[in-house]
Amino acid sequence: MRLTKAGILLGGVYLAVVFIDPARGTVDANERVKEVVAANQLDRPLELALSEIADIRPTSMAERLRVSGDLEPINRAALHAKDGGKIIEVRAVAGQAVKAGDVLARFETDDLQSILKQREGDRDVAAAEMLLAMQSLNRIEQLTDKNIASQEQLDKARSEVAAATARLKSLSAQADIARTALRDAEVRAPFDGVISNRAINQGSRVGAGAELFMIVDTSILEAKVLVSTRDVHRVAIAQRAELHIDGLDGQTVVGRVDRISPVADHGTRFIPVYIRLSNGGARLRGGSFATGTILVRQNEDAIVIPAISLRKDETGDYVLKLKKGRLVRQPVTVGSGWGGSDSLEISEGLAYGDTIVTVPLPELRPDVTVTISKAG
Repeated sequence: MRLTKAGILLGGVYLAVVFIDPARGTVDANERVKEVVAANQLDRPLELALSEIADIRPTSMAERLRVSGDLEPINRAALHAKDGGKIIEVRAVAGQAVKAGDVLARFETDDLQSILKQREGDRDVAAAEMLLAMQSLNRIEQLTDKNIASQEQLDKARSEVAAATARLKSLSAQADIARTALRDAEVRAPFDGVISNRAINQGSRVGAGAELFMIVDTSILEAKVLVSTRDVHRVAIAQRAELHIDGLDGQTVVGRVDRISPVADHGTRFIPVYIRLSNGGARLRGGSFATGTILVRQNEDAIVIPAISLRKDETGDYVLKLKKGRLVRQPVTVGSGWGGSDSLEISEGLAYGDTIVTVPLPELRPDVTVTISKAG
């Protein structure tokens, strides 16, 4: 066996390999060069080891961007008191799961009920006054048609109807406001969720606008991660993310990129990216720390070669392809590189089943006859 600095393609993965001759110990790479030169001078076929060639086969390549950040619920709501008053009942505590429409707390309603009754009474009186005004206007219009009533009387009757209508609308609106205030005396959950904070107790008095509860929807969370401005162009909506969450014992949680902020964070100058996560089984908790990756690029059927296989001359890039026992110059077009990999994707020039030389020895050149050592 011989020492080379070649990369070897095994099952779609490139590995750096050092070969050791058990009889002679580690062989210096310069000795391999001498063997190649000697073979050329003697005009005999050059023997290549299996480790010095590679068969082109479909290779799965993936590029991932490392990220980290905190989990937060997407839907959350702080419930505030519409009006001030006394709390007479509290039905929810922190950590309790609630359904949309559940009553969480009640305010004292005696004064509100009295106000509503008064407003509804005033509205009913105004409705009766408007009815009388309309009946009066109808009579005046009939008398005016017979030239019995004057135009002045007609204008006055129409004005009284307009005033009665406006009064009825105003008092109806006041009754609606009183009814809404009575309804708001019951604090209800706006959506299914969990109470994360309770700021009131039974019997306490609160002012208008005071915070009562904080409720969060834990069914869907998002991880807010920060991506550098040089990498954010590689991130796109719906890309797959795999995250590890503190407290989940190494479990992988799969999510998707949901949103990308249009501006950088003022403190870090990084771009916030939001990854949506489904919280099946309620195992995720807001505020947890997450680390993982975003899959920014993937090719399941790439044609990939070790970077050391690529050669250059005055006409461009090429590799040495083995064809019927001879090395031939095969022009290639290099595609995109893969971050963190010592391999190159070839977009043109090679096909599945081709065999190429992976060692970068300069003495290997086109039209050289070669044989393959089965000993490897």
